[in-house]
Amino acid sequence: MSNRAIVCNASYGDSEGLRGAISDALDAFGFDVQGRSVLVKPNILGPFEAERGITTHPAVVEAVVAEVARRGGRVMVGDNPGIYSRGSNIRCAMTCGIYDVCADVFTNLGERPAEIEAGSRFARRLLVSEPILEADLVVSLAKFKTHLVTGITGAVKNTYGYLVGAQKSRLHSAARTNAEFGEAVVDVFQVRPPDFAIIDGIVGMEGMGPSGGRLRGVGKLIASDNCVVADATMAMMMGAAPESIPHLNVAKRRDLGENDPKKIEIEGDFEVVSDYKMPSLIFRSGLLTAVGRAYARFVVKQPRLRKGECEQCGLCAKVCPAEAIRLDPYPVFDRAKCFSCFCCHEHCKHKAIDVVKTIHLSRWFGRG
Repeated sequence: MSNRAIVCNASYGDSEGLRGAISDALDAFGFDVQGRSVLVKPNILGPFEAERGITTHPAVVEAVVAEVARRGGRVMVGDNPGIYSRGSNIRCAMTCGIYDVCADVFTNLGERPAEIEAGSRFARRLLVSEPILEADLVVSLAKFKTHLVTGITGAVKNTYGYLVGAQKSRLHSAARTNAEFGEAVVDVFQVRPPDFAIIDGIVGMEGMGPSGGRLRGVGKLIASDNCVVADATMAMMMGAAPESIPHLNVAKRRDLGENDPKKIEIEGDFEVVSDYKMPSLIFRSGLLTAVGRAYARFVVKQPRLRKGECEQCGLCAKVCPAEAIRLDPYPVFDRAKCFSCFCCHEHCKHKAIDVVKTIHLSRWFGRG
């Protein structure tokens, strides 16, 4: 692994140019797939259509699959969306268009779970997809997006999809603060660090990501043989300090990659996207001042329902790791149980859940 990242121009509509950019990136890092099994792990957050910019775009998946196959690799494609019903992995992949472009190599990562020792203070053992452990090579095919809890989502956070079914919620429930969840993300990442990262930044998402933000045309792909470096490059393109992203700091401390901009070599068409909206000023500045710490303690963000948009599907209650949501008949939030993980906001396909700031006055008196 290196401290290098390559940024190149690309578009979904130019399949030849897109595949050429991916080929050039693989060549630049000498990524050899000949005769090896390659698990391509896109971001399939849920049953969202491709045009919503929430999942890795199928055009990028198709180009990577074609290029790996051309180079003699035995390619598989799969992810574990945070939905637990039988067949949900394939349903989500079909909705976002990824299944259509790789049906013959799509692998349902939820069908063969394997329990492993976690090495995490939040979970003694983890249930992960066995194909992840069996593959010779893993490619994290991530998305250029913000994230309400981790600041950004990207190649490192994309590996949280290694976890099968309710394991995601259980781990999130144990790691409740932003810092703790950042550590838990890296615990999962260390199960099997990907060998290559490609971030789909052709269309990015700013603000209330990873599903409720605003789309921004970025027109870039980011590639690296180190996921931490790829994510740090993405953060810089967003105008955020990589050192402000909790899980990147944990990864650096564990010698899994570099997030110091001065030590990262960026080649190609790098540019900072003007006025890219991050979910918090803390992430943009990289400085958690005394005022910022007080603000974070007493002014918290919690979900709020928009009844007019709600279809009463119950998915929010299903994915809530704190079991803080019940249907009556609309979702009702238990504010005492909620620890602001925003899984409900993240998975709501109707955009019926907002995230709003609330003041917990009890915290001023040491009771919150």
